[in-house]
Amino acid sequence: MDTRQLMLPLQRQRKALGLTQQQLAAMAGLSRQSLNGIERGTVNVTLDNLCRLLDILGLSISISEPAPVAKSAARPDRALWMAARGANVSYAGNFTPAQLDQALATGVVPDGYIAHIAQVLDEAPLQLLVRAVAEVARKHGRKPAEIWKNVRSLARATTATRDGLWT
Repeated sequence: MDTRQLMLPLQRQRKALGLTQQQLAAMAGLSRQSLNGIERGTVNVTLDNLCRLLDILGLSISISEPAPVAKSAARPDRALWMAARGANVSYAGNFTPAQLDQALATGVVPDGYIAHIAQVLDEAPLQLLVRAVAEVARKHGRKPAEIWKNVRSLARATTATRDGLWT
């Protein structure tokens, strides 16, 4: 197997999640040029950088023969629930997964929850935020890229920056 074949799933997952190379590179602490080379198989990726990319994208790698794994249809996505719960730990109030879902779907901050949204955007683990965006996109039949635009709108409204990631 050549390096390009190994990196194709990264590129496919990035696109499926509606992330640009620039966005994913910033999340992983890489330059866009480095990520481009990694995806094309022309740049040798360190194990540390590969693990960071895989973690953010919700992917894993195995050196053993993969066994077929059936995804349980009974287990719902829980990224919204986990992100909302994390915001409730940091701030008073009952910020619900439904409120976070609505905010991500519309780009509008619910009244009284600016701090909660800012906490999610600035402090929630990136892989959780990526999963929440994917969950909202699936639930509302929208492209993840549309939801990422809403994330940037929410960041502007709450002044969340995540070290310049949302600008």
